[in-house]
Amino acid sequence: MRVRRAILLLIVVLLVLPGCDDRTDLEDISLLLMLGIDLDKDNNLVFYSSSPVFNKEAKEKNEQTKVYSPTVRGARNELDARVSALISSGKVQSILVGSRVLEHEGWFKLLDLCFRDSKSNILAKVIAVEGSVEDIMFFKPLNKRRLPLHVATLIDTAKERNLIAATTLHNLHSQEYEKGITPYLPQLRKDGEIVATGTALLNKKGKYVAKLNARENQLLLLLQGGIKGSLTYSLQLPEESSDDLFSEGTVTFYIMHFTRKVKVTYSQDQFHFDVVLNLPIFITEKLFALDVDKEGKKLEKMIKTQLDTQMKELIDKFQKYQIDPIGLGLFARAHEYEAWKKVDDHWGEVLAKSEVNVHVNAVVKDVGEVK
Repeated sequence: MRVRRAILLLIVVLLVLPGCDDRTDLEDISLLLMLGIDLDKDNNLVFYSSSPVFNKEAKEKNEQTKVYSPTVRGARNELDARVSALISSGKVQSILVGSRVLEHEGWFKLLDLCFRDSKSNILAKVIAVEGSVEDIMFFKPLNKRRLPLHVATLIDTAKERNLIAATTLHNLHSQEYEKGITPYLPQLRKDGEIVATGTALLNKKGKYVAKLNARENQLLLLLQGGIKGSLTYSLQLPEESSDDLFSEGTVTFYIMHFTRKVKVTYSQDQFHFDVVLNLPIFITEKLFALDVDKEGKKLEKMIKTQLDTQMKELIDKFQKYQIDPIGLGLFARAHEYEAWKKVDDHWGEVLAKSEVNVHVNAVVKDVGEVK
């Protein structure tokens, strides 16, 4: 019996020991947390890396590196020749793409390695940068956490507040190959500090064509039916504006648990979309004297009118640039497949000539504690 126990104990020890042979200390690893891709003034590809430093002797707690290479794989080799630790790219949190890159079609192919390498983090955020990527990669904020973590958290926070439409590598791959939707990326710029400025809209080939500010992005999320939690929105109602410096007819409310219905028809060689948004309104701020208890229907009508107008302006913007970040093409394929199949290769052009109507039904559910 004792012999059997001794043999079992020996086997367990032998199984455990080999696991220590390939151990690598954290101080000997360079965890690539943020990758940057840009073009210089001569259109040469530039790659940036940002990694935390765990060595106790190092004064800087973050290491930034800049290399030139025609491919991501080549950039990896250049980085290996410059850093003092083994590079691990499986923990990349963010991939920054500069505005010079986004001016060109076909840049998606630069991310090919990220999709083929099984060790890549497919949930890494892909972020558009207004201006130079270098301005962000070498930024050293004194009152923030490590830069790669700060950027990733900033995107998460803006997404939670419905101020941007966040995109991961996985999402971008789907948007690139799905014919019924066009790609979009969250957008950052450095202006004294790093700021999430909105959402960059791309055409089907990846070229930057337009930008949505935070307000327009909130409208996009409503049209997509994809808000997280509650969405806070402010409107200036012309009917209630006055000379009062602190009024201007502003009302702020939040929306949650709304419903969206999309009806698609095809007639006279044209697609027709009717999008109905049923929005429960919970008022959080009202800077004018309207009595909501007595004139609630009037307030609902004013909110509806303003939202209808803003939705139309947004749809016009999409049609002008022949893009479909809403994904109306997915509804066209589902409900009018025969017509869709004839035009799916140039859906943006077809959507630009389609009839798209958005109908907002606003119902005030709550006006807060103060009447």
